[in-house]
Amino acid sequence: MKLLLHPLVMPVYTLALYMEIERQSYVINYTVAFGSVVMLILLMLLSEITFRSQHKYSSPLANVESKAMPRITMALSVAIVLTTITFVITSTKPYTWGAKYILIIYILPSLFNIFSGAAAGQISKRLANTFAAKSNAAPPAFIGALSGFTIMIGYKTGIDSFWTFVITLLMFTLQSASADRTINKPQIIWYTAGLMQSAAILYFCE
Repeated sequence: MKLLLHPLVMPVYTLALYMEIERQSYVINYTVAFGSVVMLILLMLLSEITFRSQHKYSSPLANVESKAMPRITMALSVAIVLTTITFVITSTKPYTWGAKYILIIYILPSLFNIFSGAAAGQISKRLANTFAAKSNAAPPAFIGALSGFTIMIGYKTGIDSFWTFVITLLMFTLQSASADRTINKPQIIWYTAGLMQSAAILYFCE
Protein backbone atom coordinates (compact mmCIF):
# COMPACT_ATOMS: atom_id res chain seq x y z
CA MET A 1 0.00 0.00 0.00
CA LYS A 2 2.81 2.41 0.90
CA LEU A 3 4.45 1.84 -2.48
CA LEU A 4 1.19 2.60 -4.32
CA LEU A 5 0.81 5.86 -2.38
CA HIS A 6 4.47 6.95 -2.47
CA PRO A 7 4.87 10.55 -3.74
CA LEU A 8 7.13 9.48 -6.60
CA VAL A 9 4.34 7.32 -8.03
CA MET A 10 1.98 10.30 -8.41
CA PRO A 11 3.64 11.68 -11.60
CA VAL A 12 3.40 8.20 -13.12
CA TYR A 13 -0.33 8.07 -12.33
CA THR A 14 -0.74 11.48 -13.93
CA LEU A 15 0.99 10.54 -17.16
CA ALA A 16 -0.78 7.18 -17.36
CA LEU A 17 -4.18 8.75 -16.66
CA TYR A 18 -3.64 11.43 -19.26
CA MET A 19 -2.55 8.86 -21.83
CA GLU A 20 -5.78 6.92 -21.19
CA ILE A 21 -7.89 10.09 -21.56
CA GLU A 22 -6.13 11.02 -24.79
CA ARG A 23 -6.52 7.49 -26.12
CA GLN A 24 -10.28 7.93 -25.88
CA SER A 25 -10.32 11.39 -27.45
CA TYR A 26 -7.43 12.02 -29.81
CA VAL A 27 -4.75 10.27 -31.84
CA ILE A 28 -1.40 10.12 -30.03
CA ASN A 29 1.99 8.62 -30.65
CA TYR A 30 1.75 5.48 -28.52
CA THR A 31 5.44 4.63 -28.85
CA VAL A 32 6.59 8.00 -27.52
CA ALA A 33 3.87 8.06 -24.86
CA PHE A 34 4.76 4.61 -23.54
CA GLY A 35 8.45 5.47 -23.72
CA SER A 36 7.82 8.60 -21.64
CA VAL A 37 6.04 6.58 -18.95
CA VAL A 38 8.85 4.00 -18.82
CA MET A 39 11.51 6.73 -18.69
CA LEU A 40 9.66 8.50 -15.91
CA ILE A 41 9.37 5.31 -13.85
CA LEU A 42 13.05 4.46 -14.32
CA LEU A 43 14.24 7.95 -13.42
CA MET A 44 12.00 8.09 -10.34
CA LEU A 45 13.31 4.70 -9.21
CA LEU A 46 16.89 5.80 -9.87
CA SER A 47 16.38 8.91 -7.73
CA GLU A 48 14.98 6.83 -4.88
CA ILE A 49 17.61 4.07 -5.08
CA THR A 50 20.51 6.53 -5.36
CA PHE A 51 19.27 8.53 -2.40
CA ARG A 52 18.85 5.47 -0.19
CA SER A 53 22.28 4.12 -1.09
CA GLN A 54 23.92 7.44 -0.18
CA HIS A 55 21.99 8.32 2.97
CA LYS A 56 21.12 4.86 4.34
CA TYR A 57 17.54 5.66 5.33
CA SER A 58 14.13 6.09 3.80
CA SER A 59 13.12 8.78 1.34
CA PRO A 60 12.61 12.30 2.74
CA LEU A 61 9.42 12.36 0.70
CA ALA A 62 8.02 9.81 3.13
CA ASN A 63 10.12 10.14 6.30
CA VAL A 64 8.98 13.00 8.56
CA GLU A 65 12.23 12.77 10.55
CA SER A 66 14.40 13.49 7.50
CA LYS A 67 16.65 16.55 7.79
CA ALA A 68 16.93 19.52 5.43
CA MET A 69 19.83 18.44 3.18
CA PRO A 70 18.28 15.10 2.11
CA ARG A 71 15.05 16.95 1.34
CA ILE A 72 16.90 19.50 -0.78
CA THR A 73 18.76 16.74 -2.64
CA MET A 74 15.54 14.87 -3.39
CA ALA A 75 13.75 18.05 -4.46
CA LEU A 76 16.51 18.83 -6.96
CA SER A 77 16.43 15.26 -8.26
CA VAL A 78 12.64 15.33 -8.70
CA ALA A 79 12.79 18.73 -10.43
CA ILE A 80 15.48 17.55 -12.87
CA VAL A 81 13.64 14.32 -13.71
CA LEU A 82 10.27 15.98 -14.24
CA THR A 83 11.79 18.78 -16.31
CA THR A 84 13.65 16.24 -18.46
CA ILE A 85 10.50 14.21 -19.17
CA THR A 86 8.60 17.44 -19.88
CA PHE A 87 11.28 18.38 -22.42
CA VAL A 88 10.91 14.96 -24.09
CA ILE A 89 7.13 15.37 -24.26
CA THR A 90 7.40 18.92 -25.59
CA SER A 91 9.90 17.88 -28.26
CA THR A 92 8.03 14.80 -29.47
CA LYS A 93 4.44 16.11 -28.96
CA PRO A 94 2.66 12.76 -28.48
CA TYR A 95 -0.38 14.45 -26.92
CA THR A 96 -2.67 17.42 -27.53
CA TRP A 97 -3.82 19.46 -24.53
CA GLY A 98 -1.96 19.47 -21.24
CA ALA A 99 1.06 17.39 -22.08
CA LYS A 100 3.64 20.13 -21.57
CA TYR A 101 3.02 20.89 -17.91
CA ILE A 102 1.28 17.89 -16.36
CA LEU A 103 4.50 16.78 -14.63
CA ILE A 104 5.71 20.24 -13.59
CA ILE A 105 2.86 20.36 -11.05
CA TYR A 106 4.94 18.12 -8.75
CA ILE A 107 7.98 20.39 -8.50
CA LEU A 108 6.45 22.82 -5.99
CA PRO A 109 5.24 20.01 -3.69
CA SER A 110 8.80 18.67 -3.60
CA LEU A 111 9.98 22.17 -2.63
CA PHE A 112 7.24 22.44 0.02
CA ASN A 113 8.70 19.28 1.50
CA ILE A 114 12.00 21.02 2.24
CA PHE A 115 10.27 23.22 4.82
CA SER A 116 8.30 20.50 6.57
CA GLY A 117 8.88 17.83 9.20
CA ALA A 118 12.10 17.76 11.18
CA ALA A 119 13.79 19.97 8.58
CA ALA A 120 11.49 22.90 9.41
CA GLY A 121 13.04 23.44 12.83
CA GLN A 122 16.51 22.87 11.41
CA ILE A 123 16.02 25.61 8.82
CA SER A 124 14.52 28.11 11.25
CA LYS A 125 13.66 27.97 14.95
CA ARG A 126 10.54 29.97 14.17
CA LEU A 127 9.26 27.07 12.07
CA ALA A 128 9.87 24.49 14.79
CA ASN A 129 6.48 25.00 16.42
CA THR A 130 4.43 25.66 13.30
CA PHE A 131 2.13 23.34 11.38
CA ALA A 132 4.94 22.81 8.86
CA ALA A 133 6.99 20.87 11.41
CA LYS A 134 4.12 18.61 12.40
CA SER A 135 3.99 16.52 9.25
CA ASN A 136 5.74 15.77 5.98
CA ALA A 137 4.50 17.94 3.11
CA ALA A 138 5.32 15.54 0.31
CA PRO A 139 2.71 12.78 0.50
CA PRO A 140 -0.39 15.00 0.91
CA ALA A 141 0.94 17.77 -1.38
CA PHE A 142 1.75 15.30 -4.16
CA ILE A 143 -1.69 13.72 -3.89
CA GLY A 144 -3.17 17.23 -3.85
CA ALA A 145 -1.37 17.97 -7.10
CA LEU A 146 -2.91 14.82 -8.60
CA SER A 147 -6.34 16.00 -7.40
CA GLY A 148 -5.77 19.38 -9.03
CA PHE A 149 -4.84 17.63 -12.25
CA THR A 150 -8.05 15.58 -12.28
CA ILE A 151 -10.13 18.71 -11.70
CA MET A 152 -8.43 20.67 -14.47
CA ILE A 153 -8.40 17.81 -16.96
CA GLY A 154 -12.17 17.64 -16.58
CA TYR A 155 -12.49 21.40 -16.88
CA LYS A 156 -10.24 21.68 -19.94
CA THR A 157 -11.45 18.66 -21.89
CA GLY A 158 -15.06 18.42 -20.76
CA ILE A 159 -14.80 14.76 -19.74
CA ASP A 160 -16.24 13.47 -16.46
CA SER A 161 -13.37 13.31 -13.98
CA PHE A 162 -15.49 13.38 -10.81
CA TRP A 163 -14.88 9.78 -9.78
CA THR A 164 -11.21 10.07 -10.58
CA PHE A 165 -11.10 13.05 -8.21
CA VAL A 166 -12.93 11.00 -5.56
CA ILE A 167 -10.28 8.29 -5.90
CA THR A 168 -7.56 10.88 -5.20
CA LEU A 169 -9.44 11.90 -2.05
CA LEU A 170 -9.50 8.25 -1.01
CA MET A 171 -5.75 8.06 -1.68
CA PHE A 172 -5.24 11.08 0.57
CA THR A 173 -7.34 9.47 3.31
CA LEU A 174 -5.48 6.16 3.10
CA GLN A 175 -2.08 7.82 3.05
CA SER A 176 -2.86 10.07 6.01
CA ALA A 177 -4.37 7.24 8.03
CA SER A 178 -1.40 4.96 7.36
CA ALA A 179 1.04 7.71 8.38
CA ASP A 180 -0.57 9.11 11.53
CA ARG A 181 -3.75 7.05 11.99
CA THR A 182 -5.68 10.27 11.61
CA ILE A 183 -6.14 13.17 9.20
CA ASN A 184 -4.89 16.30 10.93
CA LYS A 185 -4.86 19.96 10.01
CA PRO A 186 -1.27 20.09 8.64
CA GLN A 187 -1.99 17.25 6.22
CA ILE A 188 -5.12 19.00 4.95
CA ILE A 189 -3.18 22.25 4.50
CA TRP A 190 -0.43 20.51 2.51
CA TYR A 191 -3.02 18.68 0.40
CA THR A 192 -4.83 21.96 -0.34
CA ALA A 193 -1.55 23.71 -1.20
CA GLY A 194 -0.64 20.94 -3.65
CA LEU A 195 -4.09 21.04 -5.23
CA MET A 196 -4.21 24.83 -5.61
CA GLN A 197 -0.76 25.20 -7.19
CA SER A 198 -1.51 22.33 -9.56
CA ALA A 199 -4.84 23.80 -10.67
CA ALA A 200 -3.26 27.25 -11.10
CA ILE A 201 -0.40 25.95 -13.28
CA LEU A 202 -2.75 23.98 -15.51
CA TYR A 203 -5.29 26.80 -15.70
CA PHE A 204 -2.89 29.59 -16.65
CA CYS A 205 -0.26 27.67 -18.62
CA GLU A 206 -2.40 25.42 -20.81
